[in-house]
Amino acid sequence: MQNLAIQHEDNAPDESNDIDQWTSEILQSLGNTPDLASPQTHEAISNMLNYAVEAYQQLSEQQKRIDYLETLSVTDDLTGLLNRRGFDEILRRTLSNARRYHEHGMLAYIDLNDFKIVNDTHGHEMGDFVLQKVAEALKTTIRRTDYVARLGGDEFAVLFVRADKIPTRARALKVHRLLNSLVISRGDIEIIVKASIGIEPYGPTSTSRELMRRADRAMYKEKALNKTR
Repeated sequence: MQNLAIQHEDNAPDESNDIDQWTSEILQSLGNTPDLASPQTHEAISNMLNYAVEAYQQLSEQQKRIDYLETLSVTDDLTGLLNRRGFDEILRRTLSNARRYHEHGMLAYIDLNDFKIVNDTHGHEMGDFVLQKVAEALKTTIRRTDYVARLGGDEFAVLFVRADKIPTRARALKVHRLLNSLVISRGDIEIIVKASIGIEPYGPTSTSRELMRRADRAMYKEKALNKTR
């Protein structure tokens, strides 16, 4: 689900396949006349089959490399979640389907409060560890049809796809409560996670830019309220 790269099955021929057997089958299908049964013909067919197998294997390896690079281009190296580019593409597709099939769902925009203090006090290695644990926690909260991404820094997003507004809002708030009850320990360091969330529903008329803007604005509104408490 978090991977946009096209997957290809590896059906490359086994190198152990007997080229001679294939050659014999080809000759038999052609009638196996004396001319075709000559050693020269047998060798020529065998060479062509070898070339074909080699070309297939090279194309298969090339496709694997392409798939791997496509995965890297849409995946956050640190957390394994979708990155901003991957999420933007998923959001574009989701809203396109919403317009076409009159679907609804919800976007949750999440920001970790005072995360800079973690980096400044305990170092970036500890900060990265916290981000990884937050990502793991978020992944446990979503359905197979939903998406979670790290948009950059300490900002995350969860896209609840094809979901009714009221129960989905309850699920988004559950994510919020989960993050704000998260305590991350490493060695003698203990980090109490605090997060702000902006929740915005989408529907057939929603656009990516406006949806992100509203969710971001809702998140910062809550962050400001948290500072006054």
